[in-house]
Amino acid sequence: MVVAFGSQTLHHKAMRSLVGDRDLRTVRAASSSLERDIFHLIDTLTILSRDLNDNSDFSSLILHPEEISSVFDGGIALYTANGQLIHSTTNLVNWQTLPSLIPDTFKTLIQNNHQPIFSDLISFGSSKSYMIIGLSTNKDEVLLGAFSPKRLITNSISDLISSGGTTVFVISSTKEKGQYDELFQSGISINENSTIHPGISDALNGESGINYYQSGEGEHVIAFAPILPVGWGLIIEETWEEIANPYLNTTQSAPLVFVPAFLLALIAIWFGVSRIVKPLQKLEKQANSLAAGNFEEIRHSVGGIEEIQNLQSELIEMAEKLKGAQQNLRSYIGAITAGIENERRSLARDMHDDTIQALIALNQQIQIILMKSPEKQKNELSELQSLVKQIMSNLRRMIRGLRPIYLEDLGLVASLEMLVREMEQTSNLSIFFNAIGVENRFTPQVEMSLYRMVQESLNNVIHHAEAKHAWVEIKFTNQNFSAQIRDDGKGFMVPDNSAEFPQKGHFGLLGLKERSELINAELEIKSLLNKGTTISIRFKNSSS
Repeated sequence: MVVAFGSQTLHHKAMRSLVGDRDLRTVRAASSSLERDIFHLIDTLTILSRDLNDNSDFSSLILHPEEISSVFDGGIALYTANGQLIHSTTNLVNWQTLPSLIPDTFKTLIQNNHQPIFSDLISFGSSKSYMIIGLSTNKDEVLLGAFSPKRLITNSISDLISSGGTTVFVISSTKEKGQYDELFQSGISINENSTIHPGISDALNGESGINYYQSGEGEHVIAFAPILPVGWGLIIEETWEEIANPYLNTTQSAPLVFVPAFLLALIAIWFGVSRIVKPLQKLEKQANSLAAGNFEEIRHSVGGIEEIQNLQSELIEMAEKLKGAQQNLRSYIGAITAGIENERRSLARDMHDDTIQALIALNQQIQIILMKSPEKQKNELSELQSLVKQIMSNLRRMIRGLRPIYLEDLGLVASLEMLVREMEQTSNLSIFFNAIGVENRFTPQVEMSLYRMVQESLNNVIHHAEAKHAWVEIKFTNQNFSAQIRDDGKGFMVPDNSAEFPQKGHFGLLGLKERSELINAELEIKSLLNKGTTISIRFKNSSS
C-alpha cells in the first residue's frame, strides 16, 4: 500500500511538473512571437519615417494605406515638434488632442534621438483603446502610429487563445506603482489589479519562470515571461488537474484496487493473531508452567483454532499422566525415605543396645585390669582405655546422626540447636543459631524431614561453600514453620529448573527438593557468585 500510494504521489508530482514545463515553453514561445510582431511595428514605423521626405501628406510613402492599416489599425499621424498636427490617415483616434494626453511621451520623443517610444494604453471614450508608438523624423517632426494591443496579441498568440481551459493575459506597467494595464485577457477573469497575483510582478520585472498556488478550483500552475521591447508581461494560468489525460487520471486511481486486498490482508492478520498467535503464546506459557510442575495452569482454555485446542487436550492428558507418575514416584521416594529412616533407627538402636554396651563392658574390664596390673603395664592399658572411650564417643555421634534421639522428646528447636553446635565443633565454620516464636509440634515424618533438610543444607555449606560463617534461623508463626540457612561462601549458579540438579551435580539440592515435596513444603534457593547462598524452607501445617 505504501508503494502503491507513494507511486501515486510521485505520479501526481510528475504530472504537475510536466504541465508546468509545458506551459513555460509555451509562454516563452508566445513571448518571442509577440516580440517579433512588436519589432515589426517598430521597423514599419521606421521605414515610414524615412519615406516622408518633404511630403507631409504621406504621398511619398511606399506602403499603401491598406498595408499601413494592417499594421497600425488606428492609423498614423505626423506632428510638429511643438505638438501641432500636420496630417493623419484616419479619424479613429482624436489626433488633435492626443499630444495633450501623452505630454511626457511627446517630450521624450523629441529628446530620444530617433528611438521609438511606446505610450501607455489610451482609451478614447467608448471606442477602442490604442497604444501609441512614436518616432522622431529627420526633420525633427514626430511620426505616431496607433495600434490595438488586443488585436496585435490576438493575431500573434491565437493558438493559445483557442485553449478553453487556459487563462492568458498580457499586461503593461503604468506610472502608478503597483498598478498595471490589462492589454489582453482570455479565459477565466483575474480580479486582482495589482502585483499580488503570482507571476505578475515577476513578468513585469523581466523574469521568466513558473509559480504554483492553491485556489478553490484546485492547484493552479502559472507560467510567465516578459516581452522585453515594450516592458509587457505575458502570463498563462490553468488548473493542471483539469488538463491531465483522462487515462492518466484513471491510472492514478489504479492503486485503489489494492485497498480491498489490503483490508482482506488485515482481516487475515487479525484472524491469525487472535486465533493462532495469541492462543499459541498462551499455550507456550502454560507449557512452561507445566515444565515447572504446575499441572493446573494447563487446564485453562486458550481458545484458538481446532488444531490448537487438540494440542492443548493432548498436553492436558500428558499432564495427567505426568502428575500420576510424579505422585507414584513421590510415594515411592517417600516409602524409600521412610525405609531408610527405619533402617537408620534400627541400626542406631542396635549400635546403642549392643555395640555401645559391649564397649562399656570392655571399658569396665580394662578399668579392673588397670587397678590390678603392675605399673609398667598401666600406660598401655590407659591408652587402650582412651581408645575405647574415643570409639564410644564416635559411635554416639554416629547414632545421633542416624537417629536424632532428642527430636521426639525435646522437639525440633532443641534438636536443631544441638545439630548446629555439634557441626560447629567438628568443622572450622562459625554457625549462628537463632529461634523465633513459640515452637509448634508436627508429625514425626514432618519434623524428621525438616531436620534432615537443615542438616543437608549445613553439610553443603561445610563441604562446598568455602564459607567462614553460616546462619541458621528458624521461626514459628501461626502453626507454621520457616527456616533460613545462609552462608558467606563462594555461591554458585542456581539452575532454573530442579530437573537440572542432577545434570549439574547438585544431588544434595535434589534431595532437599524431594524431601520438601514429600511434606508439601516450599523450598527456595538463591545464590550469587562470591556473595553466598540462602536456602529458605517454609512449611504450612495443614492439620492445624
